[in-house]
Amino acid sequence: MNQRLIYDVGMHTGADCDFYLKKGFNVVGIEANPALVAHCEKRFASEIESGRLQIVNRAVSEAQGTIEFYIDDDNLLWGTAEPEARQRFQEMGHALRVIEVQATTMKEIFASFGVPYYMKIDIEGYDHLCLLGLEGISGRPRHISVEASATSFEATQAQLELLKSFGYTKFKRVLQNNVHKQKCPTPAREGKYVQYEFGASCSGLFGEELPGRWLSFDEAVRAYRIFYWKVGMIGPHTGVFRAVKSRLAGRILGRLFYPGGGWYDTHATY
Repeated sequence: MNQRLIYDVGMHTGADCDFYLKKGFNVVGIEANPALVAHCEKRFASEIESGRLQIVNRAVSEAQGTIEFYIDDDNLLWGTAEPEARQRFQEMGHALRVIEVQATTMKEIFASFGVPYYMKIDIEGYDHLCLLGLEGISGRPRHISVEASATSFEATQAQLELLKSFGYTKFKRVLQNNVHKQKCPTPAREGKYVQYEFGASCSGLFGEELPGRWLSFDEAVRAYRIFYWKVGMIGPHTGVFRAVKSRLAGRILGRLFYPGGGWYDTHATY
């Protein structure tokens, strides 16, 4: 494991990469969308030239080759190769356009760049393929994070079970709605201290700088079970009360079922 290396799987516009670089880490950014890769190559030209950032313009998939990838030209943060995620985006009103991109596997990425200290995963639907890529490799990241499913307890439980099978024993659920409120601790517990303001598209802190206490596997499963029950009440996609028009009723339901309208990243360590 390379203690100074972070994988940013789903690099997007480089919001997380910027934070990791400023913390003093080297980064491998994986991004399927060529327009976002071009943006990041321009944004981080000096870091690329110095070797601190390497960008892999590939989608993560089950095999190498060419695959279809769906993007929203009006919001480049929305992109996926996974059919169910594509359908969900379309139901939310996103006009998606299909392009062809080159794909690789996580095993190939590990073979090329080594095992990182931390791996952030956010690739809209194929996150589990990144976790499956841990199978059979020598070593594993000390810290890993993955976006929890927007609607499915079963999908998130499967993520937790995969992480457990690879030796991860401690978990944190980090509400992404509140990332903009996070503050870097001083003295730093990961890398070097930076004063950083997290934007809406940031994943936020990681590793030993995360807020909250570490949960056991059973505690994490229990906490998510309660969360998805709340999502079933007021969640934006399938919530029973999602179409309530009364502002007063909406505020009451929001307090009663908070944070059923948010979304989480799951962080894990061992």
